[in-house]
Formats: sequence, C-alpha cells, structure tokens
Amino acid sequence: MDLHRKLGLLLILATSTIADVPFYVPQITYKPLQGKLTLSSFTLDEPQCIFQQYNTSTVWLVVALNSVVPNLTDANLRNPVEYSSFQQNNYYHIYPRTAANYPCSDTAPKPIAMLPVGIEDNCTMVKFCNGRLPKVGPYRVKFVVLNTNNTMVKATRWSEVINLRTAINSSILDPWPKGRSTGMIVLVVILSVLLAILLACLIAALVLGSKDVCWCYTIDNEGFLVKEELNMDDYAAHTSYVPHMMYLTHSKRFSSRQTTMNTVFK
Repeated sequence: MDLHRKLGLLLILATSTIADVPFYVPQITYKPLQGKLTLSSFTLDEPQCIFQQYNTSTVWLVVALNSVVPNLTDANLRNPVEYSSFQQNNYYHIYPRTAANYPCSDTAPKPIAMLPVGIEDNCTMVKFCNGRLPKVGPYRVKFVVLNTNNTMVKATRWSEVINLRTAINSSILDPWPKGRSTGMIVLVVILSVLLAILLACLIAALVLGSKDVCWCYTIDNEGFLVKEELNMDDYAAHTSYVPHMMYLTHSKRFSSRQTTMNTVFK
C-alpha cells in the first residue's frame, strides 16, 4: 500500500513538472542587477525546475518583435533562426542548451541564474549570436524544447511585452536650470555688472592709497608745494627753536650736509 502511495506521489509530481512548461512565463529578472534593461539589451531569469523531463532535448530561447508574435507558428519556432536574419524575419533563436544544464533551484551564482539578451558586440562568424538588439521593439520571448530532429516537444508561454529604454534626443535637452525666469536672468546680469564696478573702484582706491604712502609731501596754506634748501647747522644758532628729535638725530649724523626738504611757511 505504501508503495502504491509513493508511486502515485511520483506520478503527480512528474505530471505537475511537465505541466509547468506550458504555463511558464519568461520575465525580466527581479534580482538587484544594474543594467538589466538598457537601450539594446535585457536580462531574464533562468527557468527553474521545469525542464528535468527533457534532458536529451535542446532548449532554445526565441526573441521576437511583438508585432510578429501573432504570426509565428510551431513550424517557425521549431526551425532555429540565426541572429543575422533578424532584420528580415524579426525573430531569432539563441541559447541552445540541453535541458540538463538548467538548474533545478535558484542556488546557482547570479550570473548563471540569469540569461542576458543582446550582449555580444561582434557577431561575425557566430551562427547563433546573442547580438545587441538593433530595433526599438517592443520584444517578447519564449522557450521552446526541440528534440534531435527539430520536432517541437514543449514550449512556454510568450513573455509580457518588454520595452527597452529609450534615449532622449540631445536637441530637445534644456541646459538651463529649472524654474528660471527673465527677471532672474536680468537680476543676475545687474549684480554681475555692479560687482565688476565695485572691484574696479577697489583697485583704483588701492592704487591711489599706495601713492599717498610712498610720496610724502607737506602743503602750504595755499595748497602749493615749496622746496627749500636747509642747512641743519643753522638750527643751532636759534636757541629758541627746538627741533624735533628726528632732526637732532639727523643733524648729528649729517651736520655738515645740506638737505632738500619740503616745509610749510608759518
């Protein structure tokens, strides 16, 4: 009795496994992968535990434009089509693998548990190349199981529509900051001009101030500079006049020397 129960359970398990293939829907991976959807490529999750019954068969991934999917029959899908004919047929086959190469659980490393589509740059002399998607799309994909004589064994459902990312035309890009206005632009221009004028005034003030520091003059009551030849020894004859300490110091060192200096007449 126990043997019959075990056989029944195995039969149910096998039936459910076989039934998984026609109901499987390929999808873009949910794994945290950057670049899983680009301008010319996308990345799918690998099917898990649905191809174990077909270990001797070959599993293909069919990539097609959504516009031609309604017209594709089993006769089209069971004959592998190369990437080079995509421009004419709008669909092609990639990833020829035996069913045994697909893992039964999602325990494989992330690069193995995912299927990138459209990642190869050079498809020269490559029969079933996984080249970059040359058209905008949208795309749909499905897995087909073929035996050795290309007879259709099983096939999954078509995926949902896959839209690639689109680039923005550079001619319509707005280089200005958002929220700008004409008043703001005028205000910025005025402030820039005022700042330039203030800078020029500051430079002029520094130049004039340096002249006053370097050129020492004394001005008479009428505002004219007067030059006078002075002899430091003459100050000694006038006892009522007490020269400044600076002149006394200079008179000791240069008592016999005349000097030219500016003075103010009182």
